This record gives sequence, structure tokens and C-alpha cells, in this order.
Amino acid sequence: MPDWEFIEVEREGRVGIVRFNRPERMNAFGSELAGEIREALEEFNADPGVGAIVTTGNGRAYSSGADLSARMAGDFDTNRPRPKPHPWNAEFLAVECKPLIAAVNGIALGIGLTSILWYDAIIASSAARFSMRFAAIGLTPEFDSAWMLPRVIGLHKAKEMMLTGRIYSAQEALELGLVHRVVEPDQLLPEAIALGQEIAANPASTLHTVKQMTFDALFAPDLETVEADSRVRFDHALQTPEHREAVRAFVEKRAGRFHDAEYMRGIAQEIAQG
Repeated sequence: MPDWEFIEVEREGRVGIVRFNRPERMNAFGSELAGEIREALEEFNADPGVGAIVTTGNGRAYSSGADLSARMAGDFDTNRPRPKPHPWNAEFLAVECKPLIAAVNGIALGIGLTSILWYDAIIASSAARFSMRFAAIGLTPEFDSAWMLPRVIGLHKAKEMMLTGRIYSAQEALELGLVHRVVEPDQLLPEAIALGQEIAANPASTLHTVKQMTFDALFAPDLETVEADSRVRFDHALQTPEHREAVRAFVEKRAGRFHDAEYMRGIAQEIAQG
């Protein structure tokens, strides 16, 4: 693992954990922090020992959004190249990454909120706050959020969030459907890790397919396209080593050995031999 400057990275079981570690700047996403997040996510994606990823922030904020310090100092150079690839790409988060869980510990503004709309689960501390703050600072919603937020919480609720720039409490976010559960601060990370472990117990290839299917369905032109894709993928899944092992484990009343690579290769050979 590299030496991280702006994040902390650890593992607990099959769950990778990325902590944004710029508390003095409320974990504002500058290019360096964003680059390190991307690198950490890619490392976890490549690690077969990791099945899900949790992101959270150190200090009082999850993330206060983009680092606008350069603009506040009068630097409006929009052509400056990014020094590292950043993670703010819908398909990267929604499809390419292993299941992502946001453990929102504090304020989540701007890209700190719009990025997690593409995650697979959002758990909030009771101390968390959320805002689509763009209109209040003369900006427009970023990162496809004008498209995605209405699909998460509904059109009129989303428009109210975007037009007012209001800051919402964790409980209000729960009532909107923006987050899935609210817990006390000391229970936030344990809850997120527990959910990650539950997800990560399942076959990695199946989890990836589910993420791909839900992403594709969001952009499908009609229900017929979704139905056709669903049939093809389900028929394929019936023939996979993962399904055969799941059936075998059920009959033998044991946990599946989906993450035992040598064992799963043996099942794949059984299928190939008919």
C-alpha cells in the first residue's frame, strides 16, 4: 500500500475502509485528496480479499465539497489539468467499484453529497448534515445530480433541495429517502462495516452483475429492454459455478465457499466437463 497523505486506508475482514483525512479543511475534495481516493478504490477493486468498501471522514465532516480555496483567493483558472485521475465518474462508482457504502459522519455538501448518490448504500450519523448547496453559492448542481437526485428522493423533493440550498439534518434526510438509516455517532462505522461484511459474503461476480444491471436499467429506453437483459443474465447465472456452489451449500447446510479460489475453479471444471 502506498503512503497516503490525505486519506487513511484499512481493512476489516472483507471490507475495505477509506477515511478522508483532511479534517482541518472539513475534508474538502481537492485534486490530491480525490486522486488518493481513486487510487485506494482501485486497489480495493483489484484485491480479491475485499468484497465491499466503506468511505467516511475524519473530524466533523464527511466532506464539505470541492475545495474552493483557490477560487476564494481569486484564482479562476479552469484549464489547470488534474494531477491525478479523480473518482467522480458515475460508471466508475456505480459499476466498476465493488459495493460502496457511505458512512456519513458529519456535513456532506456539494460533491460530498452528489458523489454518494451513485453509491450502493448510505448510512448517516445522527450528527450528519446534507445540502445541495450550489444555488446558494451561485453554482449549478454537479456530477449528474440534477438527473440522479430526483430518482433517489423524487422530483419535487429534489428540486426543493437544489433550489433552496437548505441544510438538512440526518433525520430529515432519512425522511426524504436520501439515507437508509440513521445511527448514533459511535455506531456509524460498526453499522457500515457490518453491512459491508453481509454484502461481501456473496459472490463477487454476482455483486458486480447486480450493480451493472441496476445501472443499465436506469438508462434503459423501455421495460422490454430491461426484461430482455434480465432474462439473459438470469439464464447465464443458472450455469455459473457460484450458483452451483450456492445450491450445494444449501443442501449441505453450510456457508458457501465463494471466495475459495481453488475450490471454485474445481466447480468450474465440473461444469465444463458436463
